[in-house]
This record gives sequence, C-alpha cells and structure tokens, in this order.
Amino acid sequence: MAFQISIGDVVLMTQIAWRLAQTFTKGRKSAPAEFCEVENQLYSLSAALEALRSARERGDIDIRVDNSVSMPLRSEDQAHGQNIVDNILRNCLQTLKHLENIVQKYSIILHPTPTLSTSRLGTWNQHLIKNWRKIEWTTEKGDLDALRSQIMIHANSLNLLLGISASSQSASIRKSVERTSDMVKELYEWYKDNLKGTLGSRDSDTVMKIVPMTNISSDAMAVHIHNSHHTFQLAIGTNGGREILCPEAYHNRQENQMAKLTFDCSCQGHGSSGLHQTAIQRYELSHLAFPVRLAAAERSWIIYKAVDRTTNQLVTLYIVQINPSYIQSLEETVLQDLAIRRADMILSQGVGNSLTYISADTEEERVLASIGELKIAQKSVESVTFTHDGSSHSRKWVDNIQILQYQTLNLNAVMRKGQEEPLQPMEYAEIMITYDQQEEDDQDDVMSNTLNLRRDTISKLDDSNALVCINSIDVTGTFNDGRTVSLDHVGVTVQLTSRKAATELHEKLEDMRMELFIRSLQYPRSYEKVALRLQVAKVECDNIYISSADVTVATNTQGRHRLIIESRNKCTIVSQVLVENFFDSPSGKPDYSGPTYVVQIEGDGKRNVYKYERGFRYLKLSNPQGKS
Repeated sequence: MAFQISIGDVVLMTQIAWRLAQTFTKGRKSAPAEFCEVENQLYSLSAALEALRSARERGDIDIRVDNSVSMPLRSEDQAHGQNIVDNILRNCLQTLKHLENIVQKYSIILHPTPTLSTSRLGTWNQHLIKNWRKIEWTTEKGDLDALRSQIMIHANSLNLLLGISASSQSASIRKSVERTSDMVKELYEWYKDNLKGTLGSRDSDTVMKIVPMTNISSDAMAVHIHNSHHTFQLAIGTNGGREILCPEAYHNRQENQMAKLTFDCSCQGHGSSGLHQTAIQRYELSHLAFPVRLAAAERSWIIYKAVDRTTNQLVTLYIVQINPSYIQSLEETVLQDLAIRRADMILSQGVGNSLTYISADTEEERVLASIGELKIAQKSVESVTFTHDGSSHSRKWVDNIQILQYQTLNLNAVMRKGQEEPLQPMEYAEIMITYDQQEEDDQDDVMSNTLNLRRDTISKLDDSNALVCINSIDVTGTFNDGRTVSLDHVGVTVQLTSRKAATELHEKLEDMRMELFIRSLQYPRSYEKVALRLQVAKVECDNIYISSADVTVATNTQGRHRLIIESRNKCTIVSQVLVENFFDSPSGKPDYSGPTYVVQIEGDGKRNVYKYERGFRYLKLSNPQGKS
C-alpha cells in the first residue's frame, strides 16, 4: 500500500525545494546557463508548496492527522480531489528526493555545520560541470530539460488546485465564486487535456498598433528568439550626451560579485580579447552603483555611480540596445538583484533617499524602478503654477524636477521567486519638484511638491509659449518640518525657459505614461486578485508564437476575468479581458474574442504596443512536454 502524504511531508518538501534552489543559485557562477531555468522552477515549486501549507493553516485544504488529504469540493468529487493532491505530492516528493541525491553527490558543501536554513548549501564540483549532460536528472533517466519540465508540472498542478480552492471559500459572494470556480476547473481540465483544439474561423480581426501607428503583417508578432550573444551597447554619460564604449558588451558572469561587477567586450579583435576590452574594463560598479530602467520605447537602463578606475571618479553608464534574448537574464539575475541589494544597504544606514525609502503611509519599502530622464528640462523650469477651486498659486526658484516611478519590495520575495516578481510596480509615477529655499521669501513655505502621474493623466504641450499643462492631478506638498498637505484634481502649469525644454518634459511624461500603461497590462491591478497561475511551454495563436510563458488569470471586484500572458524572455505581454461567455461560445471552445493588448519587443530592441479589437481567432497552449 502506497504511503499517504502528511502536512509534515509538505513542510519537508518545501525545505528541500528551497535548499535545492539555493544550491543552483550558489553554483550559478560556475554552472552552465541551462541551470538557471531549473533554479527558477525550484523556487516556483517551493513557493507553491509554501502556499499549500498556508492554505492548510487557513483550512482551505485539509491535510488531517490521519494523513488523508481533502479539498473543498462537492462530496461526489471528494475522493477524486484527495487522489489528485496525493498523487501530485507523492510524485513531487519523488522528484525532489532524486534531485537531492544528485546534489549531495556532485556538490561541494559550503556549510560543514548545517542549520535549518543553510543545510547542505553548496556549489558544483568540476565533474558535474564537465559531464552534466550525461547525468540522469530524473527517475526516468531524463535530461536536464526533462527535469525542468517535471518540476514545472508539479508547480503548475499545485497552483491549479490552489486556484480551485481559493475560488470556493466565500458563501457571501456565491454567484461570483461559482463563476470563478467553474472557470478555474474548466482551465484545469483544459490544461490536463493539453488544451487541444482551436476556435472556428471568424472574420478578419481589426488590429490597431498603439505606438507607433504602422501596419503589421500576420507574422510580425511572432516570437522566436534564437540563442545568440548576450550583448548590449555600453555607453558613458558625458556633458554632450553619451559616448559609446562598446556596441557589443556583456556582463562578466564569471565575476558575478556585487562588489566587483565588471563588463567585457565580445567584438572580434585581432587576438582573444575584444576590440574594446581595455576601454570597458576601465569601468566597474562601485559600492554606491544603482541601476534604474529608462522609461522609453527602447529597453534600456542607466547605472548611477559606476566608477572610472583610471580617474577614481563616479560616472554614469548606459545599457542600451539589449539583445532581446538577453533581457530576462540581464534584468532578473543582474540588475534587479543589484537594485535590491543597494536598496537594503541604503536603508540599513537608517536614511532613505530618492533611490529607496520607507513609505510613511504603508511602511512599504519602495525602490526606484524607472525614470523619465530629463537632460534639459531638469534645470530649465522658470515657474510652476497650481490651480485649485478657482485659486492659483505660483512658485519660482525651482531647483529640480524629476519623473520617477517606484516599485514596492515584497519582503517574502526570495521565497516567492519564480512565482511572483520580488519588486511590484506602483500604479503611478511621481513628478518631484523641489525648490531653492534660499531664494524664497517665506522660509516656512512648501519645500517640495509630488505630483502623482497615472496612466490616464493628460498633459498638453504649448510649444509656442514653452508651457506644459496638466488639467487634473493629485498633488502633495512637503514642508520643511516634514508636514504634508494633499489636494486632489489640481491643475498644474509648468513654465520652461525654452521650447526645447518644454518639448522634452512633455515627451518624457508621455513615455512614463506608456510605461505605466504597459505595467498595468503586465501585472494584476490593485482591484484584481489572482485566481490562477501556471506556466506553459508554448503559446500559439494567429499572430503570436511564444516558446515559454507564464499565464495568470486575474479577477476584478465585478467578477470579470483578465488573462495575462508573459513570455519567459520578457519580450511579449498579452492582456485580454475575457468575454462573459468565455466557455459558452457556440463552438463549445473557449472564446478569445475580447479586446486584447499585445506588447512586443521587436528584434531591434524597440517596444511596440498593439490592440486587437476582436481578440484572437484561437489560442492554443501546450504543456511542458510539448503536446498540443
């Protein structure tokens, strides 16, 4: 008789998955790139198991003392539900135990005295580095890709069952819950059957490209990124703009130490080194370096306070023209990790700044995510006029103006890695205006204003008068003594010293609004809850092909569902509000005809946004084994 899973086994599996993921993380510097995907899947599985344990504590899923497992299903489905959970957990434990044996055999132990949190953390020995393709990674003698797929299936299955459980808890909103539960159960069956079939033919879609306005061919949205050099253009900030250091630079993965993060050149030279190797190695990241994404159509980053080792001066570096195949790896494993480390260091010193701070209202840790870089307008504001309830107030002696967008740091981010982004973007950006107090007559006046820019905020450019006008925006004023005052629906007029400065300010406001709009497509919004998360190996429709993706179904307060698909390489985002008769279409198959936005990073690294008024004719998802 097969043994049954207890809550103790779930806790044990969570710890095993966490330790295994940590081993893959610790060994990342010396391991092949393929290990990164297994690392992500292990973190995702650990998060799913932790969510199962939490669901048990809430009573959503019952793992009783007698070891039997049940779910909040109808009585006739109870035995079936018990078998599902038992089988998933038993198979998961088998996979983890097999992988644990491999890790114990081929890793170098870093902590000779193990503790609960650091037990058997290690890095890989040279035998595994040279022969990892020959190792039987699964109990069925599968390769590393088979292991990754197996772990993905375990995490997906747990998340699907947790979605079913979460959708059936509140009797007070029975109708909404029943509709959500039915949808999740249908998706579960749909996933088990490998999501076979497509919708019947319909009239051709109306496709509108948001920015810029051009036509696209039927295969223009196809996503098929081949393995290529993980490169980007590295430039340095100068008084005149930017100076290119290397058009094909890359992050030195072998020296992935935050204190000495370096870059290399992959341009072909006369010897083994790149053409720009000497110029690039002149720069490295100082202990103060902080990465921030630029709000622009091109995926690019700015790194403040890098160091010129020749002159010992702090400089600003730009990472632009990132190869699309490198976006996910560079941002998640290098830049985002660096931002979190720097934010922790700043706050550990007890004083926040514009890069990171603790919110006085929510006590959340906020980290700068993106910036609308102003080069001319920043020091070219002549005055700012605020209008509210028929009265106006003008401020001169503007010292600085910045466009900043923050994200909140999830304190449980490490445990939830692969399941959720550790940094969650806020739904608005901040226009920070500071004043030169020495020039003001009233020293007790407001020292700075914060304007909350949202994706639907409208700004207008009066080019002839060098004005930028915002009709309605929420404004907060901060006094010298720390007091604040807030007003809603304030009209703001910014007078600049030149047309060029006014144009730049308006363009950067629009760039940031687009950034906010895209992030609202990419993440569940504040009024939405996650009903379902899963990972798929392939997404196909009439205009899109994605080789690996994360799928989320979010539900708003009115019970409407939104489908979010994001490719694992971060190059494609799909957001569609599902029609009410999603599962009740005449064809008997899911109806994907709702208005849909698609965000696509093209091969040249530029971002485009498309709107499909009538959605897709069909959408086919495949499981990790590639069946469809």
